[in-house]
Amino acid sequence: MQVRHTKGGRRGFAALPAALCSLLLLAGTMSMPAQAQEDDPAAAVTTESTAMLDVEQQPALPGLGAYIDGTIEAQMALEDIQSVTVSVVKDGELLFAKGYGMQDISEGIPVSPETSLFRIGSTSKLFTWLSVMQLVEQGKLDLDTNVNEYLDFDIPATYEEPITLSHILSHTAGFEDGGLGYLIQYYPNKGPELAEAMAKYIPARVNPPGEVSSYSNYATALAGLIVQNVSGVPFNDYVEQNIFQPLGMKYASFDEPLPPELEPFMTRGYKRELGVWEKQPFEMINSFGPAGAVSASAVAMAKFMQANLNNGELNGNRILSEETMKQAHSLLFTADERVNGMAHGFYEKDYNGYRVVGHGGDTMQFHTDMAVDKENNLGIFVSYMTTVSNAARNNFVGQIYDHFYPRDVEPVEPPADFADRAGKYAGKWTFWRRNVSTIEKMFGLMSNGIDVIPTEENTLLVTGPFAVRQFVEVGENLFRQVDGDEQIVFTSRSGEGLDTFYFESLPFMAMQRMPTFETSLFKYLLPGLALLLFLHSVVSWFYKRKDYKTRPAASKALTYNTLWMSIVHLAFVVLLAVVILGFADSLYSGIPFLLKAALVLPLVAIVLTVIALIGYVKRLTSGDESFSVGRRIYYALLVLSGIYMCYFYYYWNMLGWDYFS
Repeated sequence: MQVRHTKGGRRGFAALPAALCSLLLLAGTMSMPAQAQEDDPAAAVTTESTAMLDVEQQPALPGLGAYIDGTIEAQMALEDIQSVTVSVVKDGELLFAKGYGMQDISEGIPVSPETSLFRIGSTSKLFTWLSVMQLVEQGKLDLDTNVNEYLDFDIPATYEEPITLSHILSHTAGFEDGGLGYLIQYYPNKGPELAEAMAKYIPARVNPPGEVSSYSNYATALAGLIVQNVSGVPFNDYVEQNIFQPLGMKYASFDEPLPPELEPFMTRGYKRELGVWEKQPFEMINSFGPAGAVSASAVAMAKFMQANLNNGELNGNRILSEETMKQAHSLLFTADERVNGMAHGFYEKDYNGYRVVGHGGDTMQFHTDMAVDKENNLGIFVSYMTTVSNAARNNFVGQIYDHFYPRDVEPVEPPADFADRAGKYAGKWTFWRRNVSTIEKMFGLMSNGIDVIPTEENTLLVTGPFAVRQFVEVGENLFRQVDGDEQIVFTSRSGEGLDTFYFESLPFMAMQRMPTFETSLFKYLLPGLALLLFLHSVVSWFYKRKDYKTRPAASKALTYNTLWMSIVHLAFVVLLAVVILGFADSLYSGIPFLLKAALVLPLVAIVLTVIALIGYVKRLTSGDESFSVGRRIYYALLVLSGIYMCYFYYYWNMLGWDYFS
């Protein structure tokens, strides 16, 4: 029996932080003749988008237009998506390009694949990587040189081995993640310029370079600064002169806000508020521009894909030599030679046995994917304007391959003796892409990690980051999805047990075993019990306050010490929850005053907990017979809860100085 291949293991990755990743596709079309569009681009914008080519007559992918139309229309209806743009290139031709929905609702302008600009998020990184490779080709950059040689400031020498551009291109520089308060601004706020931001927001180095792949917006933006420093040209201008102009990408720009001649073509961001679409401000990624600031149309991105498929050349204009473009697409880092890895900035994907390189991208308002398949001479680009989720873009390319390039995968039988070694894989795992040194670490409280659980069927049950999947051992430390071809691989960095874990479809996102204090017992259960005790202390005061006033001075002091301690602990947790839930993604553009004020409370809680502890010890050693066993246990639990929560705040970097310093 054969199992019809499905990409189920590579989809539904909506739970990861913004600007993370993914790939590819879609397509669009328009009714205006090419010459008319060139003469009057505005006319193309106001004309209903229809098929640019008679796709049904294309022998390569018959029925492509109808299939994409059905897919996009279903996604827009089911996921409440406002607008989409798509382009597909194959065999050197623009096979399909189409816009769906409205570029501007209030102006009544539909999406045009030729001119409507979408924010492509981290897909912008591909232009940064190719800019680096251009300077490598010219001998101005070396991939294995310490990046401090190209900077006006130094990346701290946390480890003996320096960071190089090879590490940056493969996301193995070893930086922690970061972005709270500064990653995304909204027009007219821009944040500091690139050079200032790179010197100001240097993240901590948490891994030696070259060991694990952990996605880094900072490292990519740093590569853009290096391009700027070495070329002597502002980064945005460098890309415009050396990639956009040679490829004829008229409707593409890194500039924020957009130049006056392009601003009318920007697809507006919208969000449903009180049931209707409300226009959102233009997102500004200026400080980290090389990592995600591009606005581009589907047809412009089609030209970029064609240049990649044609080894650096389009219409007689070359942006890279054939050799260097092949190098850019070649493997640079993999955790295991049996699974996909990182090319030179591009990341590898496997779709039904075909190697695809590309990059996904997310902003708060747009979700994008781009894929380049050299074997089939195929390129796919898609971008969605939606603030709901990135599920549609995560699925689209896989759906195209499942429809036009299906593959049957032989089922695999679990080894009968797998139970003997299953235990070494079991446990809680968490992404290396996280923050450990600043206040931003506290956002790890919202992630419960990924469970790897051996089953009675001799498989591994893996709970995330996709839907729950089961995997079968197919090689040493290598597993394949039971009903698909997603693979996972376990490796050892230390040589003392398996400590690193990769999904093949996420070669830029290594996982580590979750630290003990970050497991559910310490992260949820014990804090929950402590908060219940604090709540009981507060509630008890309301209906026993008259009794408390008549107690001896020592008893009254302990009661009120623990009461105030409980109130402050509860107030901080409640206030923190209100800030995180209320401000949500806007925390990446600035720290609200309410959060700054809340961060004072843990410091007060520490003082009050120490006072309560001293009061308890005095009462316990006073020999007061009225201090019954029951009361001793109750107040001991209260004080211990306060001490635990103080350490909890310390571990998760919630103490005020973690921000104010």
